[in-house]
Amino acid sequence: MRGRALATLLVCAALVSAAVVTLGAPLVPHVQKSFGVGTEASQWSYTITLLVGATLTPLLGRLADGRRRRPAMLVVCALVTLGCAISAVGTSFGVFLAGRALQGTAVALVAMTIACARDLVAGPAAARLVALLSITTALGAGAAYPVTTFVADHLGLRAAYGGAAALALLVTVAVTLGLPGWVPVDRASQLDVPGAVVLVVATSLSLLAISQGNSWGWSSASVLLLGGLALALLAWWVRLEFRAAHPLVELRLFARRNVLAAHLTGLLMGVSLYNTPVLITRIGLAPRSTGFGLGLTLSAIGVVMIPIAICNYLSSRAATVLARRWGRRVALAAGGVLGALGPLALTAMDGRLAWLVLAVVLTSCGAGATFGTLPGLIVDAVEPSETGSATSVNILLRAVGGAVGSAVTAALVGAALAPDGEATSTGLTWAALACTATCLASVVVSCCVPTRHGQSGRLAVVAVEPVPLPRAD
Repeated sequence: MRGRALATLLVCAALVSAAVVTLGAPLVPHVQKSFGVGTEASQWSYTITLLVGATLTPLLGRLADGRRRRPAMLVVCALVTLGCAISAVGTSFGVFLAGRALQGTAVALVAMTIACARDLVAGPAAARLVALLSITTALGAGAAYPVTTFVADHLGLRAAYGGAAALALLVTVAVTLGLPGWVPVDRASQLDVPGAVVLVVATSLSLLAISQGNSWGWSSASVLLLGGLALALLAWWVRLEFRAAHPLVELRLFARRNVLAAHLTGLLMGVSLYNTPVLITRIGLAPRSTGFGLGLTLSAIGVVMIPIAICNYLSSRAATVLARRWGRRVALAAGGVLGALGPLALTAMDGRLAWLVLAVVLTSCGAGATFGTLPGLIVDAVEPSETGSATSVNILLRAVGGAVGSAVTAALVGAALAPDGEATSTGLTWAALACTATCLASVVVSCCVPTRHGQSGRLAVVAVEPVPLPRAD
């Protein structure tokens, strides 16, 4: 029973964190109207959360592998709670963005919970729990969309983020009371501080350049300078990691085909996972006079997105069966194909609700199949002491894909606005095709996955002598 309670705690923490991170997707148009900002500026309410998450996840994932796991998770939960509260009470767009930035630390909670599951849950139950935690990004979004859109539509933006703050506070209390502080005694506690600082700065500069490229100009001195500095710092960081005794990210793991394929797939699929819901919201809210819009309310959009959680869960289970029978290569490829068909359905929008629902179902099925398969590739290939770091890199790359995709979506939609400043079918079509292209690219990457070795469908590395669940400190 105690192991089940811990598993419930980890799943709830991951679900709430995922819900908070993706909360910005369906509310981007609402933010635009509430604060009176432009299309590209409103997209920042989503981009900045992914940007902060991408920069801090490797550091927090490494902390989750060591003896500072429990205090690190408590600090993250507290920051998420504070960020939601700031967004709820902020009267200016700048203050609202500051809150959304703090909420970005929630991105790392999924990787941190996976590291906890690997150490604290015994036997085959660990495999099932790790797979479930990996898809909480989509499950949390699917569960949160109907509720948050309804609350925002009827009670306003403040109420939506106030409710998120209340949920995050509950998770903070639960983690404080229920998370054991135990880690294996032989686990290294050293933290690669220089590597962490350099990676945070390099990632921030690169994502800032990408997100502002459309506003500042892709060939502007500011974008080129930021991009050049980011590349130089990343090169320096790689050198630091290869020389560090306890690196922040074990880059040598990238030489393993499973790990490399998992990371590339996470990056590519992240583009569609995080940004197709934004496109669905914009199309659903657009008036019927546009020829492609449905003129729905925000609450109705939330109802349309209800299948996300259901389809993600069912497709992840189906992918497990598929991986056992034909290998993870086939499961990953199937996820990529389904993920590509989702945004492609949006390009056929002609004012009929069926196309929107089809896009939701296909996109969520693709995400569930893909992200339900990825943790097995990573966990099979790394040592337990590297689980948090390796999975944090995968979560990082998903967030990077989402941040890049968010910036590209804003650029493509913003480049073809109507005279009244609203999105047009041209911009939305190009943005949807960009999501489709990255999903198809992930299908190509899946060919790198070995056909037989480590394809049992269960996490081979956890098939060792069960670790007894320790008492909380």
